[in-house]
Amino acid sequence: MAILLILSGLFLMVAIQVAIFCIAIVKSPGNAVLCLIVPFFVYVYARKEPRARPFLWAWYTGIGLLTAGVIASS
Repeated sequence: MAILLILSGLFLMVAIQVAIFCIAIVKSPGNAVLCLIVPFFVYVYARKEPRARPFLWAWYTGIGLLTAGVIASS
């Protein structure tokens, strides 16, 4: 059960980061490059960009699943 939570959390986080990256490519290629290089810039960009803001809730869900899986495995 814990492995399922961890893997689903990781998958959801990566999928949402890719979606936010795609939004950044359309809006500003410079910000898209920063999304790839700088850790957590995806989060900062998503908070500022109105089209990317709805994806943050799914990203938070992925973090929650990952955290629950880590707690359940210990």
